[in-house]
Amino acid sequence: MDKHYLRSLMKEKRLALTPQTFSLYNQKILSKVLLHPQIQKAQTIGCYVSLPQEVDTFKIIQALLPSKQICVPKVRGEDMEFYVIHSLDELQPGCFHVLEPVTSQLIQPHQIDCMLVPLLAYDHQNYRVGYGKGYYDRYFQHHFNGYKIGLAFSFQYVDRIDYDQYDQPLNEVIHEMS
Repeated sequence: MDKHYLRSLMKEKRLALTPQTFSLYNQKILSKVLLHPQIQKAQTIGCYVSLPQEVDTFKIIQALLPSKQICVPKVRGEDMEFYVIHSLDELQPGCFHVLEPVTSQLIQPHQIDCMLVPLLAYDHQNYRVGYGKGYYDRYFQHHFNGYKIGLAFSFQYVDRIDYDQYDQPLNEVIHEMS
């Protein structure tokens, strides 16, 4: 299936969720993330800052901040870097209207134990379709050895995603049904 079409389809499906269903799914995903062995043993966790229709990471970040070092991405040209935050107040609108850190403590890829990754679609091999800019795939190619967890809703699953040599599979995907 064409990635452009998949992106459009999955955005429409996310918009079709009722607020009640969206909230319920997010609560289930939050519980699974917090209980996940890789999250529990990680010291430094990279996490995207969610957009309105994505799996909500604000509650995940808030729940993890007291016990974990949390870093979030900031886009720099064609790449992204991760910076430690101590509070959601350390975020401001940045590239593509996504909240980005205003802090200065840069974390290198090899320092992140576990990464929570956004996606629009995923398949049985844990390949993902993102937003098409390749930021995460490029980041994972630069000495990232941590565990990669995609966060999704179960309806974002597709049988097969066409991938190329640049696409990096996730270790697993957590959704409300998993």
